[in-house]
Amino acid sequence: MFAALLIASLVAPSNTVSTSASVEDLQTDFETAVACRQIDGRNVWKGELAYYIQSYVYEGDAAASADVAEVADAVLPEDNSAETVREFEEACAMAGSGGPHAQK
Repeated sequence: MFAALLIASLVAPSNTVSTSASVEDLQTDFETAVACRQIDGRNVWKGELAYYIQSYVYEGDAAASADVAEVADAVLPEDNSAETVREFEEACAMAGSGGPHAQK
């Protein structure tokens, strides 16, 4: 069951939420995002507003539990370099056929 989602932080130079998307908007977007190919061993998803990448917050941490489905960082295209966005676009080039990640 998709119990909890934490958007731990944003991968952006300013470390602030884009003025075009609230945390609630990103939460909803993440819940319907589709799974992509991993980047550096981290799960990646593509939403309508942003890309999402598995956070390092709980990796190897005993505090992580089954109650947390995924902990992810939002990657907003407008807040990142063209090179970073291109890497996510390539990872998600085949996304869309797998359905929402919450249903996996």
